[in-house]
Amino acid sequence: MFDSGVTAQELIKQVQDEADISLDISLDTYVTILNSIEQLLYSEIILEQSELIVLEGISRNMIIDIESLPAPEDEQPVRYEDIYTVYADTNQLIEAGFASKDIFPNIYYKKGTDLICSMDFDPEQITIVYHVRPKIKQIIADNVQGNVMIPLEFIDLIKAKMRGEIYKIANEDAIAAKWLSDYNVLLETFKSWCAAKNSQFGMNR
Repeated sequence: MFDSGVTAQELIKQVQDEADISLDISLDTYVTILNSIEQLLYSEIILEQSELIVLEGISRNMIIDIESLPAPEDEQPVRYEDIYTVYADTNQLIEAGFASKDIFPNIYYKKGTDLICSMDFDPEQITIVYHVRPKIKQIIADNVQGNVMIPLEFIDLIKAKMRGEIYKIANEDAIAAKWLSDYNVLLETFKSWCAAKNSQFGMNR
């Protein structure tokens, strides 16, 4: 994952100091906005890949409580929507809808929050390739934990979005629109930057 080196606490303090708002905006609100921006950037644009390997409880028809699988300390637990693809040994499984799960062999699909894998052979391991998301930031003793997990050169992208959302809450629609317009321009630049560097993300398989 990226790491700007800027703490979430520091970034929020900068936005608070720079915003000319009389309304008292809670720290919880700032953290919620920051978390939503980070999660969206990683799940929709950055799309960095990693993998989880399951070696226990392997069967031809297996249920995996994916959100209970251990994730790295700096990552949010994996959910089904984060999955890029699934392998049974070296065989790539096909994603199927729940209604068509009984039609095709060697598939995976979602049931509730679980990942279901159905194979016509006996694999030794299941490999789940997924898009990583940074750990949700929390407030502990009035301090926001963690760093802002984007490249430092795009820190203004986060700040523009936060300012826009804060001014919206304060009913300063004209100022909010200005900052959200800046955010949209920076977002397009960030998309192009990620696309150009996309080959550097993910795994070598």
